[in-house]
Order: sequence, then C-alpha cells, then structure tokens
Amino acid sequence: MADSDLDLGEPVEREGHETLLPSVTRSVLSNKSFVASELGAALGEEAPPLPEAPAGAPGDVPAPERQRGARPGDVVGGRYIVEGQLGRGGMGRVLRVRHQALGKAFALKLIKSAIATNPRIRELFYREARLASALTHDNICSIVDFGQDEQFGLFMIMEILEGQTVAGKLRHTGKLSAKVACDVMWQVADAVRFIHSRQILHGDIKTENIFMVRTPAQRRLIKLLDFGLARADLGRTDGIDGTPEYLAPERIDGAPASQASDIYALGIVFFELLTGNMPFTGPLKDVFRQQREVDVPAPSKIIEEPLDERADHMIARATAKDPAQRHPDVQAFMYELRTLMGMLGMDSGGGRRRALAGDGVRERRELDHRVKAAAEVFGSVPLPMASCDPAGRVRAANHAFLEFLGAAGDAGGLELRDSALPEIYPALFEDLASVIANRRPIKRVLYLNEGADRVIEAAIVLSAAPSRSEVTAGEVHIVVHPLRSLLT
Repeated sequence: MADSDLDLGEPVEREGHETLLPSVTRSVLSNKSFVASELGAALGEEAPPLPEAPAGAPGDVPAPERQRGARPGDVVGGRYIVEGQLGRGGMGRVLRVRHQALGKAFALKLIKSAIATNPRIRELFYREARLASALTHDNICSIVDFGQDEQFGLFMIMEILEGQTVAGKLRHTGKLSAKVACDVMWQVADAVRFIHSRQILHGDIKTENIFMVRTPAQRRLIKLLDFGLARADLGRTDGIDGTPEYLAPERIDGAPASQASDIYALGIVFFELLTGNMPFTGPLKDVFRQQREVDVPAPSKIIEEPLDERADHMIARATAKDPAQRHPDVQAFMYELRTLMGMLGMDSGGGRRRALAGDGVRERRELDHRVKAAAEVFGSVPLPMASCDPAGRVRAANHAFLEFLGAAGDAGGLELRDSALPEIYPALFEDLASVIANRRPIKRVLYLNEGADRVIEAAIVLSAAPSRSEVTAGEVHIVVHPLRSLLT
C-alpha cells in the first residue's frame, strides 16, 4: 500500500495515548457511518447510513440473575466441571473444579449474585481479576481465568492450593514463633513488593488472605490471595473499602488505598503473627477510634518468649498514624526484617530459596520482565487490539481499542454489545462464533466518519487465539487497522 493511502491526518490523542482511528461511538452517531463489508469486495463502496444508536449508556443492561447455586456436576463458564466446595467467604463460594479439556483441577470462586449485580462491584471484579492474572510470582496465587456464566454469575479460576490460611493456623495453634513469623512475613512482603513494582495495590492484606501451602518438600510456602476483591464487600464498613482491623487511619477518613496503607496492614499482620491476637478489636466504632488514636502495642511486652526490640520498632514504624512516618516502601520494610532475621540466626530466605530453587529467582525475574514488556507494547501500540469471548465479553484491550469504542476507564466488564461497534458491524457476533468454530480468521472493512466530510476505511481482523494460550484459549483476538482516508 502506498504511503499516501495512509494519510489519515493527525492522530487523536487522549491522556498521553494516540490512536490512529476516530472513536467508533462518534462515527455511529453521525450521518456518514457505513456498515462493514468483506475485505477485497468493492473497496470504497458506501453502504446506506445507519440510524442513530439507541439511548442508554454502556453497561445499563442488568446481569442475568442466577437461577441456583452451582452443584457437583454443573459446568461453569462452559468448561469447568464442579467437583465440590472448598470454602465460603464474604464474597461467595470457592469450589473445586476440573477443566473439561485439560483434566486439571482448579479452584473456582463464584461471586455472590447479590454482590455481583452491583455495577461498581462488577467493575472492581473485572479490574482486579485482570490485574491479578497478569502477575507471576512464587508467593502470589495465580489467577488463570475469569468471566461471567449466564446461570451462575461472575467467576474466577485460581490455582488450587493445599493447606490453610494463616488466620486458620492462628485460630488452631495460637501465635507463631518469632522465626516462623519472620519467614511468613518475608514471603508476604516480597509478594507485596512485587505488585507495588507493577503499580498495583492490594488494599486488603490480612491473615485471611495469606495461605500456607503444603508442599511435597515440606517447605513453608506462602501465597498472597485476593487482590482487592474483598474490598467490594462494603456492608460492614459504611462504604469504606477494606477490613477494619487492618485499615490504615487515613483510609478510615476516606483516603484511597496506597502503598503506605498496604505497609500499615503488613505491620498489623506482623503483630498478629507474633502475638496471636489483633491489636484493635471490638465494635466497629471502637476499632476505628483505636486505629486513629491508639498506638499498636509493642509485641515484646505481650509475649513471654524473648523478642528483639527491632520487631517492636518495625511494627511501630509500619503502623504509624501518619503515612509519611512509615517505611517509604516495602523494600525498606524488608531491609529491617532482614536485619531482624539475621539477629535470630536466619538467612532471610535468600540462601534457602537459592538452594531449593537454583536459578528459579533469576528465571522468574526474566519472565517478569518479558511479561511486563509485552504488556507495555500491547498497551501503547496505536492500533486498536483486544481479546474477547464468542459472546463479545472483552478480557483485555489496549488504550487504542478503548478509545476506538469511546469507552472510559479500562476493559473490565466491557461487552461489545453495549458499544457502538455492532451498529457498523452487524455480523460481528456471527463472525465471532464462526472464527471459534472454524479456527479461520475473518477480515472485514469498516468505514468510519472522522468529520469534515472525511471517512476512514479500516480493516478489522478477527482470529482465534492459539489453543495453547494459557489465558485466552477459546477467545478471539481483534485488531483494527486503518487503510486509507476518503473524501465524501
């Protein structure tokens, strides 16, 4: 194609990102929008103008009500067979399931229907699930899939873990020894350090969200769970996100989650591990008052066994009422923890992990870099790109695709049927189903109004995700590419 064919004028720029195409929302509401045609068939031939899009903002369509709870033998998400229940929590049930094709067992979290129908909670669910699924770390529970089942509602697929939560461990055996507490804290802090380096906050660090895994080698392996998902259960905190007993004072006063508030929660958890109790308990009003006004007690004054005063100092600093007085980042918290572990005759995990994992740390770091690089390229490329299921539910989309649809925020919870795209591409859902069924790509041409009697001819390509894809298998990849600019 000649360079002149790509003369599309100045790119549209919003919030530091460029897209080569005008918003499809603007196009479909104009009088110069055209339907999709097959690629290569009479390029440039105009179709009749489309009527205006129906009123109503995207996302107004309510989620289907769940008929009943999932039972053994039911299939969730079209591919996960329920085998039994693993647990129940504030957000919903956790089930043991098996992938139909892979035969592999997973843990499936079903979100309560009463919670899942709340638009804000649905948005939180998709956002947090997408963030968590992109993370690869030894101490983070892997999220491998998520979505919505028409009968059973929102679900999330996680690696299945054998063991118990730290909260359960404390209830059964009481406080941990200083060495065990430090080992648990080191692994939790390393997970939090990792997510903070990706500009992700947890927002609900607590012993219920820390899991002790039983491994064949009898190594103590800690997994951090639920990235912010518990924040959606707001009933008992009067609209404040988080668990009151671990909540930083500034968050009680309405400030958003931050690295400093995650560090505050780490300090509360460390106190709980060393003493077996929470520093602040009682009715919600009393807990909030203590979080604002009362300093966390020194663990060495509570427990009978000798404890280095560095532990008292660490917890006091991490739980300072003023965020500016806390550790500046998790690395600083881990530096003090490493010093304490050295005083206890521990190697702070480094040597032990190297002996167990060999080059695993370096390999994981290299993998993290590759994953981050791929995400940065995907997010910043100016061509609209996305992945969705055959029903048009979007799993991932770059900034250009969101701009193309005229969608605000991120791809979490986005459904193509709620956008203007079907108006100019009536065969969209038929093509999505065809791509999945036949495993052959489909190419179409769209005509998009840019204003001032200027129309952009663009190709849209639908292709099936490779069956070996870990996350997007069974989905369709979408790419939109401008071809040439036309005058009308």
